Amino acid sequence: MSKLDPVSCLGTCTRSPVPNQVRAGTGRQGPPAHVLQAQATDRQATDRKRDLYVVLILLMLWGLFFWRYLTPVEADRVAFPRGDLSEHFYILRSFAFDEFRAGRFPLWGRGVFDVYPFQADPESALFYPPVALELLTGLALGWDELPLQAVQLESMAHVLLASLLCYLFLREEVKHRPAALLGSVAFSYGGYLTSYPLQQITFLEAAVWLPLALWSAKLLTSTGKRRYAVLTGLAFTLAFLTGNPQNLTQLFYAALAYYVYQCWRARTPWPVALRRFAIVLALTVGLSAVQLLPSLEWWRNSTRASISFEKAAVAFPPKDLIQLLVTGLVSYWQPLYTGTFSLVLAFLACVTGRKRDLPFWAGLTIVSLIFSFGKNLFGFEVAYLTLPGYSLFRDQERHAYLMTFGLSVLAAYGLDTLLSPLKRWERKLVHHTGRYLRYGLPVVFILIGVAALLSRLELDVSDSQKLADHLAVLFLCLSFSTALLYLRSYRPRSRYALGILALMLVIFNLFTLNRGRYYAEPHDPYQVNSLFQQIEADPGWFRVQEDEFPIIRNVAGRRRLREVWGVAIRLRHYVEFLEEAPEDVRWKLLGVKYVITWRGSLVTWRGRKIAGAEMLGKEGEGESLKHLYRLPWQPRRTFVVRDVVSAKDRDELYESLRSPGFDPFRTAVLQEPLPLEPAPGAEDEVLITADTPAYIGLRARLGAPGLLVLSEVTYPGWRVYVNSRPARLHEADGVLRAVLLPKGKSKVVFRFLPLTFYAGAALSSLTVLLIAGYAIVRRI
Repeated sequence: MSKLDPVSCLGTCTRSPVPNQVRAGTGRQGPPAHVLQAQATDRQATDRKRDLYVVLILLMLWGLFFWRYLTPVEADRVAFPRGDLSEHFYILRSFAFDEFRAGRFPLWGRGVFDVYPFQADPESALFYPPVALELLTGLALGWDELPLQAVQLESMAHVLLASLLCYLFLREEVKHRPAALLGSVAFSYGGYLTSYPLQQITFLEAAVWLPLALWSAKLLTSTGKRRYAVLTGLAFTLAFLTGNPQNLTQLFYAALAYYVYQCWRARTPWPVALRRFAIVLALTVGLSAVQLLPSLEWWRNSTRASISFEKAAVAFPPKDLIQLLVTGLVSYWQPLYTGTFSLVLAFLACVTGRKRDLPFWAGLTIVSLIFSFGKNLFGFEVAYLTLPGYSLFRDQERHAYLMTFGLSVLAAYGLDTLLSPLKRWERKLVHHTGRYLRYGLPVVFILIGVAALLSRLELDVSDSQKLADHLAVLFLCLSFSTALLYLRSYRPRSRYALGILALMLVIFNLFTLNRGRYYAEPHDPYQVNSLFQQIEADPGWFRVQEDEFPIIRNVAGRRRLREVWGVAIRLRHYVEFLEEAPEDVRWKLLGVKYVITWRGSLVTWRGRKIAGAEMLGKEGEGESLKHLYRLPWQPRRTFVVRDVVSAKDRDELYESLRSPGFDPFRTAVLQEPLPLEPAPGAEDEVLITADTPAYIGLRARLGAPGLLVLSEVTYPGWRVYVNSRPARLHEADGVLRAVLLPKGKSKVVFRFLPLTFYAGAALSSLTVLLIAGYAIVRRI
């Protein structure tokens, strides 16, 4: 067999013929069966080798796109800019790494996460294999802390994975390898995956598994083999374990629609189709139960249990439709963009209509595009009112990944058509398309001059402030697209070169516009301003409050500090407490010692001046000016009260907290009767003996029976033990853990034992054992 080179591997995909002893219509005896079998084996080996070359090409393209992040040359090296990756997801990974390094499983959070169950949050991604591998690698290598570069590499590696899985899917959809490769490049390096999902890593990681889910669902329909049911369930599970239920919901409905379409085309009996998909759902629930059950409990108790239509339907404005062709005009990002020639190819695919699955992909592209505009276009309301799950999520522009994938498939269809013999009317269509593109070139050229002039006059109204540059790229891509269409029209035998040139054009287009948008100087994720340096110098136990939303700013520098606001999605009763309790009462109950605020003097929102508050410094100017205050009281992790007020509901509870002269260190408000006798002059002593996120041990000596209050948030799964015996856990002041103690010495333990986690882990383990057992039996 002759050696293959990376260029020749982009030829036509061969299909092994069915062996026949007699050639049809000739009456002549064909080669023997063993010869035909050997030829088929050789062709399969050749196909595998060519696909391996394509994998190497995709790996090379990935290296070229991200080389400045990976280079050892310090002068050339760049990093992701500050944002969600470094100031949120990196902190999640770092906390998990620190807990594993200390020999603990991170069930409950600490620092900015100590107000919610860490493992139950899907964004913790503790059971997502790439994240688990990343953490285990760091532990094996003896890292003291998780480097930011590891999380950046995690994000970039998923772009490579997206390209490989997309090629795997398109390899079965089109005849020519250059078409499959072009569709893979358009999806992986198009505007969506290389825009904000690189920062909001869960969006990227969930979207990656869409091609695998579609590929396995199609094979499940065509073959009926249970291995593909397992693979489909695994794809759904991986998409969920990444930590983005919204993208999983969209992926699930897209894959379900594709499965139904394939069953309809194959005329699969509906009882059979339903039985197969029921197996997929059962496997998905079983495999993901370790994350699914805790997440459902956390979601039910969070602020996202339900949101209004106005919040759920936030999405692209209609003007963003221009992103399909012109970038940089209405948005710095271009998540709808897959390239100029990709759009031309998608148009040709739709008009020629050669592919069997074309109606599905055209429909998916249009529907997901309409949904990405949310309330701004009619259509999303239908999904919001009828599809379970759509009322739980906001920011519908995330449908863009379905739209860009559908458009990439259509582009692959279009190039596959151009690389095949064309009918006469199809050749005319290609010729006329090239002619109309040529007519647009002078218009774009004039727009470049106008945009350049406006830029000189500092009148550039585009969001990118580089409109002339973006129009210049559009002009080049339109010119090359016109040339390729004319090449196909006038040189029909140049189809081989056409595939290579089309691929090069899409790479040039997308790499030019997308590769540099994330370039930033490498930075220290632990760098803090002077205000936080003063706070970190305090060795005691306390919490910090910063006005407004702190997660997006400087979280990396504060990851070892306890912050009042917590994570983006918070517990519903805790948010209610933050909104309803007076600030001074809230600060005492939560142990706040430092407040960072724009307020010139420390006056609460209800007009109470905090006497004795000391301003330690300020930083910034104008709207960015911030003051650092130290509150006049000493934070208390625990305290004992004997004056208990019973409230019939939460409204009455907060009325009690707002009453004049209320002292939270003397009085606790509960929603249940708890008789306690006053004990003036009783001496109490409480000492913390163990303090980990999921386990807090105390020794107490009370002069009289009292209610021990711990400045930590309640949540289902927390248990309390007094002298090694289970005791009743009370909720004090609407949010804090408390337990009734007798007079004298007591040993108290607060322990987090989430039943949903242990039940989910057992169910997932059982599912894995069943799959492994079934595979072994089938193998035997």
